[in-house]
Amino acid sequence: MKKILIILTVCLLFTGCVLKPRTTIKRDSNVSNIISTNYGSYIIPDTWIKSEDHSTSTKYFFYNPSDSHNPPNNISVEMGTNYYSIDEHMTFRQAILEQLGNQIKPYGMTLTSSGSTTDNGYIVYTFNIEGNNQKTIQHYIIGDHKYVLVHETIFNGSGDDCNTAAKKIVNSFEWK
Repeated sequence: MKKILIILTVCLLFTGCVLKPRTTIKRDSNVSNIISTNYGSYIIPDTWIKSEDHSTSTKYFFYNPSDSHNPPNNISVEMGTNYYSIDEHMTFRQAILEQLGNQIKPYGMTLTSSGSTTDNGYIVYTFNIEGNNQKTIQHYIIGDHKYVLVHETIFNGSGDDCNTAAKKIVNSFEWK
């Protein structure tokens, strides 16, 4: 499965360059952490924390520390650029769908996709990849010649907590 995750990560590189975001995390005493970058902001549940060991200047990893599995289910968030305008979002979706389909084909995994809008009105495409007792879900929030990828990697259990946290990130995201 590590090969598959590496392959999926490599596919992101083909969709465009990733800009180096600047990040600050503000603790909201109510229930959430507000993550602010140079491209936008989003909220993570207060039960999730940033993995300093795995995050880079362009990709942030979050996990729930109560998940005692190794590795724990996790979410990564990053922004990338691409050649597609906001009006060409369906072409972007099709390109990602074909790319992921080709990459997982040798492994006998399944791929499904759906589209909707976030609570803030942005187009989001979601790709679910399942197989070998693991699951990855990629949410692409579409911008003009850019996207934010919220990527869930579920190693253990149903992944409900991970999916709930990812949906909070997706639905709270706002472009700057």
